[in-house]
Amino acid sequence: MIATALVLVAALLHATWNTLIKFSGERLLVIACMDTVALLFVVLAVGFVSFPPLEIWPWIIASALFELLYRYLLIQAYRVGDLGLVYPLMRGLSPLVVLALTLVFAGEVLSTQQILGILLIPFGMLCLLWQGGGGDRLPWSMLPVVALIGLCIGCYTFLDGQALRRWSHPLDYLVWLTLISAWPFPLLAMVRKRAAFGLFWRTQWRLGLSVGLCVLLSYALVLWAMQLGSIAEAAALREVSVILVVLFGMRYLKEPFGRPRLIACGLVLIGMFVMKL
Repeated sequence: MIATALVLVAALLHATWNTLIKFSGERLLVIACMDTVALLFVVLAVGFVSFPPLEIWPWIIASALFELLYRYLLIQAYRVGDLGLVYPLMRGLSPLVVLALTLVFAGEVLSTQQILGILLIPFGMLCLLWQGGGGDRLPWSMLPVVALIGLCIGCYTFLDGQALRRWSHPLDYLVWLTLISAWPFPLLAMVRKRAAFGLFWRTQWRLGLSVGLCVLLSYALVLWAMQLGSIAEAAALREVSVILVVLFGMRYLKEPFGRPRLIACGLVLIGMFVMKL
C-alpha cells in the first residue's frame, strides 16, 4: 500500500513537470535549468550519502545514458506533437519494456492478474492512434521517436530497479545517478545558448526551480517504491500520470479530449485496478 501511494504521488509530479516543459517554448532551456537545480541539490547532498560499490556503477552509468537520450528525444517530440498524445504513447510502451526485461532477465515472478493489468495500459495507448496519430496532432514520422522514448524509459526503469536490488540505498543511488546525468544539458545550453540561458534564469527561474524539484522528488519516490515492491508493477502504476497529462493538456494547452483519449484513460485505470484488486 505504501509503494502504491508513493508511485501515485510520483505520477502527479511527473505529469506536472512534463506539462511545464511542453508549455514552455524553450524546452532545451527548461531541461537545462531543471538539471541545474537537480545538480545543485545533489552536490549539497553528496557529503551525506554512501559511495556506491564498484559493481553498482555499470548500472548507474547505463541508466544515466538512457536518461540523457530520453531527454534529447523528448525535446524533439514535444516540438511537434500534442502533450496528450506524445506523453501517453511513450509512457504506455515503457511498462511492456519493463515487463519483458523483468520476466526474462530478473526472474521476478508476477501473477497472471498483475501481467494482465500491466498489458492493459499499453493497449490503451494504442487507442490514441485511432485519431491523431497522423497530421497536425502527431506526425507519423514522430512515432518511431516516441517509441524510442518509451524504450529508454523502460530500460532505465529496469536498470534502476535491478541496481536497488543489489544496493538498497535509493536516496544515495539517486544522488550519484543525478551527478552523472544532470550536467550535459546545462553544459549544452551554456555552449549553444549562453545569453538566452542567462536570460531564462533571470526571468523564469521559478519555472526551472519547480521542474527541477518535481523531477528529483518524483524519481526519489519511484525508486523507493521499486525497492518496496515489484519493479514491473511500480512502472505500470506510475502510468496513471497519463490520465493527469491528458487532463492538463486539455485544461492548460487547449488540446482536444475526444473518444480515443477517453478510452485510453479508462484502460489505464482498469489496468491499475486489476493489478491492485
